[in-house]
Amino acid sequence: MAEFKRLEGIMPALATPLKEGETVDEAGLRRLLRWVLDGGVHGVVVLGSAGEFAALADVEKRKAIEIVVSEVAGQVPVIAGTGEPGTNRALAMTRMAAKLGVDAAMVVPPYYNPLNQAGVLKHYHTLATETELPIILYNIPGCTKVTLDLGVVQELAGEEGIIGIKDSGGNFGYFQRLVEMVKLDSFGIVTGSDHLLFASMTVGGDGSIGPGANIAPQWFVKLWEAVKEARFDEAWELERQIMSLGGNLYRLAGGFHAGLKAALALLGICQPVVTSPMRAPTDAQMKQVEAKLRELQLL
Repeated sequence: MAEFKRLEGIMPALATPLKEGETVDEAGLRRLLRWVLDGGVHGVVVLGSAGEFAALADVEKRKAIEIVVSEVAGQVPVIAGTGEPGTNRALAMTRMAAKLGVDAAMVVPPYYNPLNQAGVLKHYHTLATETELPIILYNIPGCTKVTLDLGVVQELAGEEGIIGIKDSGGNFGYFQRLVEMVKLDSFGIVTGSDHLLFASMTVGGDGSIGPGANIAPQWFVKLWEAVKEARFDEAWELERQIMSLGGNLYRLAGGFHAGLKAALALLGICQPVVTSPMRAPTDAQMKQVEAKLRELQLL
């Protein structure tokens, strides 16, 4: 395990390399980890949205965590996504992740059933008090249909055991208010939207847990360092590259996960297999993604 002082820096939301049959590709996952670690990332997140966690079998989730903890071997913190549709399932998943040696848990609010803010508070309070892992809140209303209310986040930020939030809502006004309202050194605020990394850091954000760092980890690390050192022109140029990468790849491949897996396949990391019913990129789409990667000098 790594020492987890604070939620900050560039932490890729790892893709989960898969074989046909939707079993975890261990060799591919280890290659991906070596790729991002060599790129200088500050941590890694297994079983986030980019990792297709909601569609994976429980046995494959466990396997993915085991491989990541083994390969990282304490070099950087390992965060596991342990969100589930109900509190008891999330507790069980978080406890399992703790036993497997992760350093923190990132948890979406329970999804599928309608949930009010009182339920959000109860859910996270239970996780913080009944598990041993530091808890990271995860706001992604496009997937969960639940927005973490700013006041609720402010209240949860004061609880022992809750160390930060990843915001993937894409609402920059919400992110700004979050930074203004939660001013605790012990609570990190990171974006999950690659196209907002530069802007989020200029208003006080702490970094990112996003998908693009799977493909070009060095771009994200350089951007983070440039903002920290007030080299804003350089940082903005890197953000422009990042925006060109993400927006184009996902469109060209017919979807977010397909684009991510297409790029990783072309980098020689894993096969472009995605969980059903999503569709893998076609040969024609792979050629378009390859052309974009070459244009960006990533191949």
